[in-house]
Amino acid sequence: MSAPILPVIPQNPVIIIHYHEIGLKGGNQAYFENILKRNIAQRLGDMPGARVRHMRNRLVIRGLRQGDATLAIERLQHVFGIVNMSIGTEVDAELDAMKQAAQDLVQGLTFQSFAIRPKRAEKRYPFTSQDIGREVGSAVWQVSHAQVDLTHPELEVFVEVVQGKAYIFAEKIPGPGGLPVSSSGRGVVLFSVGFDAPVAAWRMMKRGLSLHLVHFHGQPQTDDASVRKARALAKILAEWHGRIKLTLVAFSQAQEIISVACPERYRTILYRRMMMRVASKLAWKHRCRALITGESLGQVASQTLPNLAAIEDASSFPVLRPLIAFDKQEILQEAQRIGTYDISILPHDEACTLFQPRRVETAAKIEDVRIAEEELDIPWMLEQLLADAVTEVIHPDWWVDGVSQRQ
Repeated sequence: MSAPILPVIPQNPVIIIHYHEIGLKGGNQAYFENILKRNIAQRLGDMPGARVRHMRNRLVIRGLRQGDATLAIERLQHVFGIVNMSIGTEVDAELDAMKQAAQDLVQGLTFQSFAIRPKRAEKRYPFTSQDIGREVGSAVWQVSHAQVDLTHPELEVFVEVVQGKAYIFAEKIPGPGGLPVSSSGRGVVLFSVGFDAPVAAWRMMKRGLSLHLVHFHGQPQTDDASVRKARALAKILAEWHGRIKLTLVAFSQAQEIISVACPERYRTILYRRMMMRVASKLAWKHRCRALITGESLGQVASQTLPNLAAIEDASSFPVLRPLIAFDKQEILQEAQRIGTYDISILPHDEACTLFQPRRVETAAKIEDVRIAEEELDIPWMLEQLLADAVTEVIHPDWWVDGVSQRQ
């Protein structure tokens, strides 16, 4: 049973951060830890005195003002790499100090049963984990007279002893897990503004990718609804990612050229091949090493296995499809969970719906698609598309320039 939220934040709070996958990286662990520390420091850039330090397979944030602790936790729940976090107290690794800290922690809480969960990172102390459990448990009982229940306690008090300090806390708040953003390299997302692409982007951020979003819109043939949605969705993703670049590409002229020059049944495939080429050019420019799409196998006619192969053939980079085995309901549930659903559901005109063919080829052969493109001046089209593209930087609300240098 999870512990109740503490009614009072300690006078000098610390936040104890635990991770899991990073701790399995062996000789590369420090690389991932340093990126996680930087990402955390960015979230706390407007909180004077806050500092992130490594403490043997955990991170500790010190120097927080009492009034900043709750806001810090809210922001850290959007930091990939964190499995859980806690607001607690730091004291010297002495039994008397631990006992007093535990009593202060539970003072004013109402609970019928409790358990002490002690952990020592090193064995050099003159007391054992059993000693901590017995002494701290007795101290908690003196102020609460609650029953000890090691199996299903109403309240758990955690005591972690590491590097000469003890951390006492009574609640583990879940984080998103995964790997820190930018620890796995960079990728370009073909960022349509329905449900799929934002969820795909979020999933690749969770695997440590830093992202550049590219949105293809239909202006001036359509209104600006999709562009407004792209900015709003990028703003939500930026809360998880940090500042993020969004490139807007006017695609209607390219579609018109393709619709006139190429066989109708290949239009949708050729539109998306051109998008792959534009995204590849942007990937080279921004030192990215993969393209990401929200495609799901068999979801629409252009996402059959032969068509996916024909589309990917135009890319200069590996194409990652994190939703390839998701059904639509699973994608919708994920969109609701991460906060993109309410924006994605708003109406808009997609670029690919312009000049939509009556019938889409479902089993395109790569050689036939290449022949269909022979009527196109692809280098010129790419030059025009990129010349008119506009790149914006979307900032999360918490962003403060330069914070990554202030650890």
